[in-house]
Amino acid sequence: MLETRGVTNAPGAAQMFGNAGREYMEKCVMLYEFTRDHCLQIDRFGATAEDFAEIARINHEHSKRNPYSQFTEEYTLDQILKAPMIHEPLTKLQCCPTSDGGAAAVIVSEDFLDARPHLKSQAILIAGQCLATDAPSLFDRSSIDLMGFDMSKHAAVTAMAEAGIKPSEVKVCELHDCFSANEMITIDALGLCDHGKAHEMVRAGDITYAGRMVINPSGGLISKGHPLGATGIAQCAELTWHLRGWANNRLVKGTTVALQHNLGLGGAAVVTVYKRADGRTAEPVSSDVVAKETGLGYNPAIEAKGFTAAQVDKTRSQKYSSAWALQDVQEKVQARF
Repeated sequence: MLETRGVTNAPGAAQMFGNAGREYMEKCVMLYEFTRDHCLQIDRFGATAEDFAEIARINHEHSKRNPYSQFTEEYTLDQILKAPMIHEPLTKLQCCPTSDGGAAAVIVSEDFLDARPHLKSQAILIAGQCLATDAPSLFDRSSIDLMGFDMSKHAAVTAMAEAGIKPSEVKVCELHDCFSANEMITIDALGLCDHGKAHEMVRAGDITYAGRMVINPSGGLISKGHPLGATGIAQCAELTWHLRGWANNRLVKGTTVALQHNLGLGGAAVVTVYKRADGRTAEPVSSDVVAKETGLGYNPAIEAKGFTAAQVDKTRSQKYSSAWALQDVQEKVQARF
C-alpha cells in the first residue's frame, strides 16, 4: 500500500478500504480486442463518490427498522457527502463504528429437529457455506485484491453451488460493509451484479426495498454497528428473523433464500446461504404470534428489551454453572438496556 497509494494519517482500515474504493472508481474493463494492431475496447467502471455515499444513505435508512442498531438516524445524500472526510472517498458517515454487542445461535442436527416437529416452522437450514482464505492475487498490488475480493468470490461461488442457487435468487443479503467501499466491491465479488457494475445496481435502487434485492436490511455495520466477534452471528440472527417471517417491519417479499458474507483481513471470508427447513417462502408472522412462540411476551426481531434473572436461568445449563465465572456480568448487561 505504501508503494502504490502511499500512507496518510487516516485510520489504517479506512485507508485500505478507501483505496479499494478509489481503485473501483478508476478501474477499467477490457471488453474485446479488434486485432493485434488495434487498441482494446475499454469500459470504465464509472463509480463516483456519490455512489459510495448512496450506499451509506441506504444503510442508515434501513437502520430505522432495526431495534438493535447503534445509530438509527437517517441522513440525506448531501449530509453524507459533506460529513468530515476520513480517507477519500469515505466520509465519516460511510465508516462503521466499533461497537459493543453479543449474539448467539443454536445449531441442531436433523435428528434433533425430527424429534421436535413443533420447531420445524422456526428452523433455518444452512444450505451452503464456505470459509475461504486469501488467494495469490493478494500480492498483485491491487487495492481491491488486498481487501480479499477473490476469497469472497470463491466463498460465494462455492456456498451457492452447495445450496443449489444462483445469485439472481437472492432477495435479502447481509454483507460486511465496514465501509461503503467494501459494500461496493463485495456486491461485485458475490456475483450480485455483472463485474464492474455494482455502482449501477446502487444507482438503480436495486440494493433496497422495491429494488432487485435488499442488502443489509439491519442497517449493516455502518449503522447497526460492528461488534467485531459478534458481527457474523448478528448477521445470522437478522437473516434468520427474515426467513422465519419475524422481521415483519422490514421483511423482503418473496424471500426463499438469504445470503450472508463476513470478512476478516489477513485473511478469511465466509459466505453462508440460508433456507427455511420446510422449504417455504418467508411470510410475515404477527408479533403477537412471535411473542407467544418465544415465550418472551414480545417479538425480539422488532423490539429490543432486557431480560430477567428467571429467563437467564431457564436458558443456562442446569448441570454446568460457575458463580465465580459469572460474577456480576448479568447485572452489567442488564444495565445496558
